[in-house]
Amino acid sequence: MILGKGKSGFSKKIYKGIIFLIIFILLACFLYINSGLFYRKKIILPFSVHLNKQEIYLIKGEEYRLFVYGINKWVSYTSTNFRVAGVDFHGRVFAYRTGKAYIIAKVDGKKLKCRVKVIDLNKKKLNLDLGESYKLRIKGPATFARYKSNNPEVATVNVFGKVKAKKPGRATITVKVKGKTLKCVVTVK
Repeated sequence: MILGKGKSGFSKKIYKGIIFLIIFILLACFLYINSGLFYRKKIILPFSVHLNKQEIYLIKGEEYRLFVYGINKWVSYTSTNFRVAGVDFHGRVFAYRTGKAYIIAKVDGKKLKCRVKVIDLNKKKLNLDLGESYKLRIKGPATFARYKSNNPEVATVNVFGKVKAKKPGRATITVKVKGKTLKCVVTVK
């Protein structure tokens, strides 16, 4: 009888360990897929020819300068979706509208890629009546966003972006996505 109880307790620990291991593997896979490492085809060596960024997030209307490390030669840049992000011959990337595009740099017969994700907020200014609520959304390919109100007495915001008017006044909702900051000014009447 005593041996039977010990075996069942041991098997429960094994099942819990297996379940924990499966959850850990799924979480690690999810984080890997949402990182820039997933889209790299090779490891970048210090003295090899490569772009300064493999993935960039831009706010609509923003620009960023791409350049190639390891060479002093002519590089030609092109965009796979010029409506979302364009690039000039100096490597300056311009974010035109929300979406995803790839910037391809060609040098010495090699093609180097940088994934560009352009994001924006669905509202920059918001007028709410007392007790009314509104859901802020990130436009474009974004995964996680952090929302914060600078004046929670006037307007609060939850982790999903739902803004609720508490009392008359003005508050600014700050949204952070991958190092980028978006703002929405909320006026409560």
